[in-house]
Amino acid sequence: MTKTSLQKSELVISKILEALLETGLQHGTWLKFEKLDLSEEYEPFFDGCCVWLLEEGIVRCSNTQQALGGGVGMINPMITSYGFAILDQRLTIAQSDVRVGQAVREVARGSRNYAGIGDFIGGILGGFTKSISS
Repeated sequence: MTKTSLQKSELVISKILEALLETGLQHGTWLKFEKLDLSEEYEPFFDGCCVWLLEEGIVRCSNTQQALGGGVGMINPMITSYGFAILDQRLTIAQSDVRVGQAVREVARGSRNYAGIGDFIGGILGGFTKSISS
């Protein structure tokens, strides 16, 4: 089955977050598409996903202006405290209760598909927004 552009974006975002979770809070790192272990069909989505993660405040990097322009990846990328709070949130997707971080890993490893960007990304931000406004 062919993946939609939104499903490809979901996977790239998951791979980026998984890579940053594995790296931890290290200085001197550089995240480029080649480090995500994805086929070339996903490369056009990398810059857009980086921009989205940066603009949503989920990650930060030393070269934000260059990264927002695309084509260079992220230097010293790290998940923000806001990003960690999102990854620790519980949300219900497809009638199962999971932490967002667990969902990220499952999508990144290909062991689960959360029915597209609407459930996965919308659930991340929607669920987090609901929990902090309560």
